[in-house]
Amino acid sequence: MTQEEEKFLKAFGKHLKAIREGQKVRIGSKISLRILEQLAEVDHSQIHRIEKGRTAPSLLTLKALAKALGISLSELVSFEE
Repeated sequence: MTQEEEKFLKAFGKHLKAIREGQKVRIGSKISLRILEQLAEVDHSQIHRIEKGRTAPSLLTLKALAKALGISLSELVSFEE
């Protein structure tokens, strides 16, 4: 993996985490990794690796995460590096 790819994945991971933790406004408490795991049917360890920028999620994983977070797929993947 190139440094540019690593930087991109870390930026996306921070974005995902910010969205997950920002759901506090919408539902009254932040969504933990375990809750997101249940909602998205994605293992919490995989979500953790995505948030840390250690792995690139598949399109289907992104779709499941967006649905679980109550946002569109385009909103999930729209972020600044």
